[in-house]
Amino acid sequence: MDLDERKLRVMQAVVEAYVMNAQPVGSRTIARDFDLGVSPATIRNEMADLEGMGLLEQPHTSAGRIPSDLGYRVYVDRLARIARPSRSDLEVVRGALHRQVSEVDSVLRVSVKVLSEMTDCLTLMAGPHAGESVLNTIELVPMRSERVMVLVITEDGFVQSRMVDVPDVPAEELERAARLLNEHFRGQTISEILGGSSLESLRRELKYCSMLADVVDGLLKKSAEGGVTDYVIDGAANIMKHPEFRDVARAQRVLEALAKRSLIRDLLNRFSGDGLAALIGSESDTEDMRECSLVSAVYYIGGRPAGRMSVVGPRRMDYGRVMGLLKTVTEAVGEVLDERD
Repeated sequence: MDLDERKLRVMQAVVEAYVMNAQPVGSRTIARDFDLGVSPATIRNEMADLEGMGLLEQPHTSAGRIPSDLGYRVYVDRLARIARPSRSDLEVVRGALHRQVSEVDSVLRVSVKVLSEMTDCLTLMAGPHAGESVLNTIELVPMRSERVMVLVITEDGFVQSRMVDVPDVPAEELERAARLLNEHFRGQTISEILGGSSLESLRRELKYCSMLADVVDGLLKKSAEGGVTDYVIDGAANIMKHPEFRDVARAQRVLEALAKRSLIRDLLNRFSGDGLAALIGSESDTEDMRECSLVSAVYYIGGRPAGRMSVVGPRRMDYGRVMGLLKTVTEAVGEVLDERD
């Protein structure tokens, strides 16, 4: 979207004024509170243009304007400044996590609680996406009637299995196939295996058992589609602190939606990559979540992606501050858990 510098500055001012006051923003407010160097009339014209582009909305005829979902998207992608945490924020985060260093689960649960308290939002910790799980072993277990049970087992205990027919295959060839599969893939994530070319090359090496490469490939893909394996929510009551959710029924719809494991899985599966990312309002394609935004980042254990931490709040959240705190907490989790090893 082609926006000149002045339009971007007006857009930024509208978002930041609305985040601060939760009231529709007028041109006089922008002229008074933000040093843009132009008159209220010029700002009014720019806001009208931004509304025409779908970036601002006017909730009432006589009211000022508020950002649309598209407006927030432009703000997050092009204008938001990720806030550096204060020294006191860092001390709170690190102090809380280091007290839990003996247990991985405790570190993760405390991190979610600390994040909810610091952001005044609901926070969510998702366990590893199956696609980021590390392969522990592939087992080929001979059964009766020339059948073999193929097991794909990850280090976090995720298991996929399938029974296949392997007529006239010597036991030593099955052992060789299992050894080759594990030598090639043990220690890699499922996503890494599926994204590489080793499976194709193994089809030639496996000779009698070449069909096992296809079976393993299918099981790995099924695992990768499994979604989030576990999650923890904290700070649900924080939702009601925000003006958008003073209507108890509206807040209840959000909380009931987030109680559905399938919705959590669908929302988090929309994120890709390891950096900070946001899902804003209607981008969730979920009616009950259209007044909310979700900001998310990956946390690491041992240098590998281990899961996601997310903050759920109103679309009118302070994205820069939330992103800064989320980045701080996920990095601290990785540091604490790496020190534990």
